Amino acid sequence: PVVMKASGPHLAHKTELGLVKVGLTSASQVRDAYRELTDIARFESVDLDGILVCQMIDRGVEMMVGVTHDALFGPTVTVGLGGVLVEVLHDTAVRVPPFGEKEARDMLGELRGRALLAGVRGGAAVDVDALVEVVLRVQRMALELGDDLTELDINPLVVLGRGQGAVALDALAVCR
Repeated sequence: PVVMKASGPHLAHKTELGLVKVGLTSASQVRDAYRELTDIARFESVDLDGILVCQMIDRGVEMMVGVTHDALFGPTVTVGLGGVLVEVLHDTAVRVPPFGEKEARDMLGELRGRALLAGVRGGAAVDVDALVEVVLRVQRMALELGDDLTELDINPLVVLGRGQGAVALDALAVCR
């Protein structure tokens, strides 16, 4: 199955506008989804760059990793449960960089939903090492870009099973 989603310079929340279609398994479904996405974009006056077609990933744990630029502290790095859960549960941990691998792992340990990473109710544990690596790379990017990066939101970042890595399904970066 594939996912189709609208892409545009000012599209932060595609799902809320109906600009994401999931579980498409045939050419006719893809054609219909394309028409529907472009019709919705036209109706909502959304400036489209195009329509992305991506492999559907329906396993793993949805996380978010982000950066905001605070006037007092400079860049801050956030990690938490992702997808819609970030807005519902507000289960996040925040650090001011620079920090190392131990601190990144500690951030994960602070999450109320940390048990999801270890696997619950027969679910497999996820690739925590890959998640830690993403947090550290995002931190490095935030430090290198400094004031030029005002916001970064990778959500969802699907963390797959042990040794399988993590995949960013959507991201938004705002630069000066």
